[in-house]
Amino acid sequence: MTLFAVITETVQGLLTDTMALAAVALLGYLFGHRTRQSPADPINEKLAFELSRAASIAKELQQVAQRIRQDVSSHQSKIAKFKSRIGNLQRDKTADGWQTLNDEAEALLVPTMKLATNLSLAYDQLRKQSTQLMNFADTRTDPQTGVRNRRAMEEQLDVLFSLHAQNNSRFSLALFSMGPQSEGNSPSDHSDDQLRRFAGLLENCSRDTDLVARSSTEEFVVLMPHTSLAGATIYSERLLQQIADELGCVTGGGIVEVQADDTPQKILTRADSALYSARTNNYSCLYLHNGKTLRPHDGVYSAGPKESQEVVSSDDPSAEPALAAH
Repeated sequence: MTLFAVITETVQGLLTDTMALAAVALLGYLFGHRTRQSPADPINEKLAFELSRAASIAKELQQVAQRIRQDVSSHQSKIAKFKSRIGNLQRDKTADGWQTLNDEAEALLVPTMKLATNLSLAYDQLRKQSTQLMNFADTRTDPQTGVRNRRAMEEQLDVLFSLHAQNNSRFSLALFSMGPQSEGNSPSDHSDDQLRRFAGLLENCSRDTDLVARSSTEEFVVLMPHTSLAGATIYSERLLQQIADELGCVTGGGIVEVQADDTPQKILTRADSALYSARTNNYSCLYLHNGKTLRPHDGVYSAGPKESQEVVSSDDPSAEPALAAH
């Protein structure tokens, strides 16, 4: 074999090996690329899920708003008709006017009850969607306990004050704090589990319309719309009893109701003043502040000696009261 032939055969062999290696490399790349693309990217998968959830929330809110608008518009036309018929009856003053008025009122009653039911259902749906939006945004939930955080509380408090300014709608606020365990003299720093259980009891005792929020390390606020001071006290008594039964720890509570000249800062300061008085005791108790007078609650639930409770007055709601002797 000539030298040329040897070189030619060697080059052809190298070319064949090179093409084979290139083919293997190409197949490996394609297979590897496909393998890398097959499993869903966790980040993209989570984003797709959250986008789908956000779209669902937006769709639900739009549908609820449309239903409310249609129901209210339809009911407004019925009310306008009812008013028109009343006006006609006032002018005519016929003998059968009373029966006609009863018939008209009956005709309006059914759609009014239907509207009330639809609004109630819409409220439940809006509350559900607002909760999902809060969880979606993850900026109004306390990560340690799962209840709302101070930001959510302040926003809801602003809403309640706005309603109070519009139609004098009343509401109450209760501020609670955990004390040491009943048995032993353990310090008042609590574990994450204790705080979560404490917050869970607050929510279990609350209504759907109430808002439970963590306002500081060991203090929790409960906002109660359309609730008087007496109603908030009943809730607080029930709460303290459950905490004593299930957690066995001392709990202090300060309860206030909105006043005519209140502001968010004023009502929170009053509640804090009431809670401060409750925390000076070594037993679970409630203090009520009506804007002028701060007094211990002597009700169904009282873990302390009743004979030691005295009425404490304060001309300045923001001032710390002189404590009764115990």
